[in-house]
Amino acid sequence: MTPALRGRFPGAVLLGLGFAALYEGSGLSFGSLRQPGSGFYPTLVCVALIAFSAMAFAKPSRTDASEAGEPHGHARAWLVVAAVALYAWALTSVGFVMCTAALLIVLLRGIGAVSWPLSLAAAAAGSIATYVLFSQLGMPLPAGMLGL
Repeated sequence: MTPALRGRFPGAVLLGLGFAALYEGSGLSFGSLRQPGSGFYPTLVCVALIAFSAMAFAKPSRTDASEAGEPHGHARAWLVVAAVALYAWALTSVGFVMCTAALLIVLLRGIGAVSWPLSLAAAAAGSIATYVLFSQLGMPLPAGMLGL
């Protein structure tokens, strides 16, 4: 495989995955902004995946070593994958607020290198704000250990 094709391959795979997921979810009711159906959120995620993967596919691949990504970029990407997988696994038993706060801390501190005080404050505010928002929208969220 040529370097140009190798650079576009992940975008092509994600583009295909986005279209396949959109096709599979097309049978779900979309609803409206005020009354979202079961297919509302999956459709939005699929459209975003298609848009971003199309941009990744269209972007010319970098072949110059001086333009290579930052050091440990792959490790950071795998940290995000592992954190989101752990989030999904622990969500029902630990609860939405605790899991979301922990995920935000990992992303802010571990990936973004934000200071500890700011990471903790942003994680607490972000998890509580999303809990309140989703509760106002009538979304059932896992209560977990704290009952939140």
